[in-house]
Amino acid sequence: MLMKRTGAAAARRGLGAAHMVGPMLLLVPEATLLASLLCAYWALGGPPLIGLLVMLLIISFIARTLALTGARVAHEKARLREADVLVQIALALYPWSADALALRGVIALSNCRAAAAEADLRRAIGLLPGQPGFHAALAGALLALDRPSEAAAAARHALALADDYAIAHLYLAEAEQAGGAPAQEVEERLRAGLSVALAPASEAVLRCALGAHLLAEHRLAEATLTLHGAEALVSRCSPSRQLELRVRLGELMIAQGQIERAREQFRSVAELDPGGRYTGAAWRASHLR
Repeated sequence: MLMKRTGAAAARRGLGAAHMVGPMLLLVPEATLLASLLCAYWALGGPPLIGLLVMLLIISFIARTLALTGARVAHEKARLREADVLVQIALALYPWSADALALRGVIALSNCRAAAAEADLRRAIGLLPGQPGFHAALAGALLALDRPSEAAAAARHALALADDYAIAHLYLAEAEQAGGAPAQEVEERLRAGLSVALAPASEAVLRCALGAHLLAEHRLAEATLTLHGAEALVSRCSPSRQLELRVRLGELMIAQGQIERAREQFRSVAELDPGGRYTGAAWRASHLR
């Protein structure tokens, strides 16, 4: 009996290791090929052709890694054209990179191309389905496409993978609200997201959403306090997130009649993103009242 249990435990560990190896090979496909080439290089006495292939493979891996990292940094700094070019380079070097596909989807969503974002994110999920961030980003794209029931399903999938994924709570709240959920349930969902939000950007976005919800419920004192908390977090966020947050805060301040404070937010947007689409959004919002 003990031997059977030990064998079963070993089988489970082997299966777990196999499940880990698959995603690793998808993320770093060069590893297996490089190991094979190095074995062949040593076994055959170091033929120059195999040495050249090893060198080219290493250069390709470094170039792909640099392009993907650069695309992430450019996106965080709101340099969307640069981010798009770099992620395209990474995908040209390896078209089956789930990380690169997901990032291209997020960049497309930032550029208001929700349909393209959905396509890339679904491809990324097909390759690597266990990433909660991919499903949460898909929920955001589906919300932008006005498909709340599908967005809710994607957000729930993200939370099933990681119940502390704060942005998934936000998207689920927005999807449920669009689907006609009671205001109390929407508020509870937003507060659940806030309770697990660790990153300043996640907390600030959720505070903005909760503040807007409280304003709609005419709970002005609570809304003001919540939005003050969001405003205090903005400077700790990446430039791209700052732009989104400042535009949203400005819109909510206008709704509260705080025109001058709203204009301060819009001036900050213009400084961060001169001539960009966020500046246009800020300019339009500043003329609402």
